[in-house]
Amino acid sequence: MSTTHPDSTEQLREAMQRRRLIPLWEMEAEIMGFRPNPTTQPWLWSWDDLYDTAERAGHLVTMERGGDRRAIALANPGQGGRPYATSTLWAAVQWLNGHEIAPAHRHTSQAIRFIIDGAGSYSTVEGDRVHLGRGDLVLTPPWTWHDHGSESDERAIWMDVLDIPLNNFLDAPFFEPHPEQSQEVTAAPDESVLKYGVGQLRPAWEAPITDRSPLQTYKWRDTQRALANLASVASDPFDDVALEYTNPHTGGPVMKTFTCWMQQLRPGTHTLAHRHTGSSVYMAFEGHGATIIDGTRFQWSAGDMFVIPSWATHEHVNGDPDAPALLFSVHDTPLLKALGKHRSEAHESSNGRQQVTAEFVVGEG
Repeated sequence: MSTTHPDSTEQLREAMQRRRLIPLWEMEAEIMGFRPNPTTQPWLWSWDDLYDTAERAGHLVTMERGGDRRAIALANPGQGGRPYATSTLWAAVQWLNGHEIAPAHRHTSQAIRFIIDGAGSYSTVEGDRVHLGRGDLVLTPPWTWHDHGSESDERAIWMDVLDIPLNNFLDAPFFEPHPEQSQEVTAAPDESVLKYGVGQLRPAWEAPITDRSPLQTYKWRDTQRALANLASVASDPFDDVALEYTNPHTGGPVMKTFTCWMQQLRPGTHTLAHRHTGSSVYMAFEGHGATIIDGTRFQWSAGDMFVIPSWATHEHVNGDPDAPALLFSVHDTPLLKALGKHRSEAHESSNGRQQVTAEFVVGEG
């Protein structure tokens, strides 16, 4: 029969510390929680602040001083000073001066850019150069050569989103600069758009491209038409008229670790509230409205960017009775679904919506 001494538990703890061991029984609730407890905070960055900062950087920071991209990252206050919008997504505003080139490189992070205003700009991915306009979505699959440039006197500005936090967490980052500032253009102008832009059709002699989307750029004119068509026949109670950009050959998301949406909130729409695992970064593309996140109202207008953390209850409001509002967003849903960790549920209340208890104020907190 063993005898327990009064100090034996403390001695055990000290021995475990020396051996780099930690007792589960003292921190089980911390690491195996009953529900998600994300460090990412709901937050909003105003377009006025984003544009002002990017414009100043455009005047002051050369490509040589700023590396090969003049990008200004959203730093969520819950991410401990790291330049991350959420725990899985890096998001930024990038500024390109007229007749400037952002040099070619490649990396293992998956990337997209959404063009806010891109008159005269272009993007070249693996030799395929596509000229860009407002509202276009550009893909950069992992480890593909890509560079960006401008043939105009005017600046271009866009939103970047990459899975850098996830890539770094997995200890899987690789980066390589191209030996030349611009890669050789080997495809016909806008080739991927001309070949694959009608998603339900593809060249009969080609096998489906499944490892990545064959379509490098999703043109705004096509997205706009699809939104109008969908709005005339169907909507979702939680997101109203929402479209997911997909690989036209598989129907799957444009990236393996995140997906992109374009969403229309019809005039006067107030969606029902819900929550789901996985984080999201939004940009208000047109119009104005509000998103209520865990009881706090985040008022937004065109150009503002905001974050919804994992498992945060949220709903969207378009208070304009005459005009729709448009939201572009990026979600890490494919990652959660691939790992079997995606879950969602509707908000339980008499009207399906939250009680607003606070208003987010830009610059405070």
